[in-house]
Amino acid sequence: MDIDRRSLIVNLYDINAFKFGSFQLKSGELSKYYLDIRVIVSYPKILKQVCTLVSTIILKDDADSKNQVRLCGVPYTALPIATVVSIDTNLPMLIRRKEQKTYGTKKLIDGEYSCGDDVVVIEDVITSGASILETVTDLEKSNLNVSNVIVLVDRQQGGMQRLSERGLKIKSLFNITEIVTILKEAGKISDEVYQSVLDYVISNQIQPVKECEKPLRIKLEFKERAGLLETSKIAQKIFNVSLEKKSNLCVAVDVDTADKLLDIAEKVAPHICILKTHIDAINGVTDATINTLQHLAKKYNFLIMEDRKMADIGNTVKLQYKKLVQWADLVTVHSVSGGMMLKGIHEVIKENAGLLDSRGVFIVAELSCNGNLISEQYIKETVKIAEEYKDIVAGLVCQSYDIISSPSLLQLTPGVNIKNSNDNLGQQYQSPSDIILTKGADIAVVGRGIYQDSNPAEAAKVYKESLWNTYLERVSNS
Repeated sequence: MDIDRRSLIVNLYDINAFKFGSFQLKSGELSKYYLDIRVIVSYPKILKQVCTLVSTIILKDDADSKNQVRLCGVPYTALPIATVVSIDTNLPMLIRRKEQKTYGTKKLIDGEYSCGDDVVVIEDVITSGASILETVTDLEKSNLNVSNVIVLVDRQQGGMQRLSERGLKIKSLFNITEIVTILKEAGKISDEVYQSVLDYVISNQIQPVKECEKPLRIKLEFKERAGLLETSKIAQKIFNVSLEKKSNLCVAVDVDTADKLLDIAEKVAPHICILKTHIDAINGVTDATINTLQHLAKKYNFLIMEDRKMADIGNTVKLQYKKLVQWADLVTVHSVSGGMMLKGIHEVIKENAGLLDSRGVFIVAELSCNGNLISEQYIKETVKIAEEYKDIVAGLVCQSYDIISSPSLLQLTPGVNIKNSNDNLGQQYQSPSDIILTKGADIAVVGRGIYQDSNPAEAAKVYKESLWNTYLERVSNS
């Protein structure tokens, strides 16, 4: 259906979607005009025409996307628009809540999706772009990729440029100059009103806003962070190993036999700072296996992390950890049972005085798999626990740069794979650039991308160099 843009603008004026005079905006400033786009929900024909224009843009851009594309309207005015466009295009829709649910699933984003899906964000009007950025941030925290933004009307006060500088692709159906020009030509507004709007736009540009400051942790080099007084001994050890080997690579050797474990470990050893194991999932592990693993760690200077993800009450975790403390430099834990679990681990470490400065934990704050049940509140409480037990907590396993603010804690992020984007069991992969620059990882975990490669040693070397160079780029740009 061909839409006459000029007629549509006149019709929007006739239903009072465009108003001229003196209006106080949400920001408190006085504007010479007001855009009341939400009124179109009472005019189905006009609503349909507007949504057709949006649909046309989306379908054209969708042809270039390799991922599943979903729609999300900025709450609340854009929700009915996104709904109609979803029906027009047959593209699924998501709803971003303004407030996270405190019951049920506690989701912030409603609808069916997979991590890594592309999302087109739809908004009615853009001034500064702040409301759009709020929606984009929440979608990205849910591991979704915002591919494009479409707004109905650009007030031409700098919002479009601001979002473009943020790296977003943004388009508008109309801008205010086009609107008042057509309305003046149609005899709907006077020359004086027309000029007053243009003058207002020129004199009320939104000042460029610096991108949200990233935590000091991301700006500082490992050497500086290792020297901080509050940095735990085990975190210092990780920093120092990384600096010495110029590696922030952790390899996850998720194989099924002890022989395979030792074979891969020896091949990747020169290139890693941490070797991550699931000993309880490997067949044929003996004391000799553990001894060989420790010998390799000492010879090639890397740490061993048993990814046990302990999550029981303090006393049970204490009993479990006693079987690991002698050989695993690091263990992973969930915070679901609270701080008493870490107290139990701390007691075991103190009982082994010779290991006091060389043992610690990573707490799982986020997961990289699709469909996990971790909520924002859970993450906040996990960070609190990490701060309380900073003497044994090396850092957090997470996916977002803004979860850890303290430079003394490390961010360990899994899900790196240069060749693949996902597997068939919900794991979502990301590039070294995604992990280090966007997600904020200090240490990146690579699994199948290395141990399933025909040449694990060479693959580990490639990942090591890519990840370390990306880390250097991050701190140099800060």
